[in-house]
Order: sequence, then C-alpha cells, then structure tokens
Amino acid sequence: MSSPNKLSVLIVHHAPLMRFGLTKLVQSNRQFRVIGDTGEAPVARRLFAELRPNLTVLSLTLQHGDGISLLKDFRKLNPAASSLVVTARNDSLSVQRALKAGARGYVVAEDETAEVLHALERVAAGELYASGTVARGLLQMLANGSVETPRDACGQLSDRELQVFRLIGSGFGTSRVAMELQLSVKTIETHRQRIKQKLGLTNGTELTRRATEWMMEAARRRGRPNGVKSPSSRAS
Repeated sequence: MSSPNKLSVLIVHHAPLMRFGLTKLVQSNRQFRVIGDTGEAPVARRLFAELRPNLTVLSLTLQHGDGISLLKDFRKLNPAASSLVVTARNDSLSVQRALKAGARGYVVAEDETAEVLHALERVAAGELYASGTVARGLLQMLANGSVETPRDACGQLSDRELQVFRLIGSGFGTSRVAMELQLSVKTIETHRQRIKQKLGLTNGTELTRRATEWMMEAARRRGRPNGVKSPSSRAS
C-alpha cells in the first residue's frame, strides 16, 4: 500500500499515452503517489475538489477546456496546492499566463524525464521552477526581440479570447470551438468579434489567417515548421 506520507498527485493531460507515462514517471519517485488522472477539464475540476491533491501535473490543452482556466480554478479551490505545467508550448505568452494563473512550475514535453521529476520536487518544496529548455527559449526570444508583452496584439486578448484564438488558428470552426470549450456558439461568436476588434481585423477570413499565422510562428519558434495541426489533432 502507498504510504500516507507521500504527496498526492493528480495527472491531467489530454493524451492517454502521456497520462500513462507521467503516472509511471511520478510514481517512480518515492516522494509521490498518483491518486487520479483524466484528460477532461470538467472531470479534472471535480477530481481536484474531491481528492484534494497536493500537486497537479497538467497540460495546457485539454478536452472540453483549457489548462489556464483550470489553473485559476485550482488556485481558488485550494490555494495551498501546487501545479506543474507539462506542455508542448514554449512561447513566452503561454509561460507568462500559466504562471500568472497559478502554476508553480513549467516544463515542456521535450525535456528529459529527470528534469520533469526535478521540477516536481522543486514545486513540491514551494519553489518556482522553469526547465532549462523553457529558460533558454525565453532568453533566445529576448535576444531576438520577439518576446510577447502586454502591448503586443495577442497580449491584449483575455485568457478566454486567447483560447478561442488558438483553436481558430488550429483550424477549428465556431461550432467546434464551442464544443471544445463547452460554451454556446453565441458566446464564441462574441469572443470572435472582440478578438477582431482588439486585433484590428475586419472579417472572419482575416481572423482565421491571423490566428493561423500566429500558430505557425509559435511552432517555428519551437523549431517545428509544420506545427499547425488539423482539427483532428491538437498541441498540448
């Protein structure tokens, strides 16, 4: 049986294989025990409230929701709990918003397993942590003068608007975005209109093109020129 002294961990990731791998990785450290896993944001919210984990390991893209919103909910439900983001996103805007939403650590999928465990240990100890890959990426963006700031166009978007913007850039139509975020089509249309206003766009075609270009640029910065996915596949 697991020792009650071990820190409890909830795994939240949209990809079943990643959930399996993260579970095995976390449980390989005697300091932790995994008490649940899911890929759906609503289920994660319920499990977090019921199980009250000490730590949560989560991706930023989830089924029927988004990691940024979930981080905010976790912080409200239990401010004492900590969260570590494990994601494919290495753009400064994602890092900034995840930490602002309540994440205590940020690593990317390409990091070594030892680094992920080290990040979990540091977060469990109450520290803030960014992996070497994340830190190097931010430094490179700074050197290139390409770090997003609140004055940048996409920096003007709210977290929910940025969620919608990302999904549009991934090829999702209005109905699919509504289904993914569990919102009404009317609400998504309102978000689309606000995004167009903030970005100075006049129609849906310009919005789709701008969102796709933004996603392609984010993929290029990660060194993945073909990073924009079809609606049937998603980046974490």
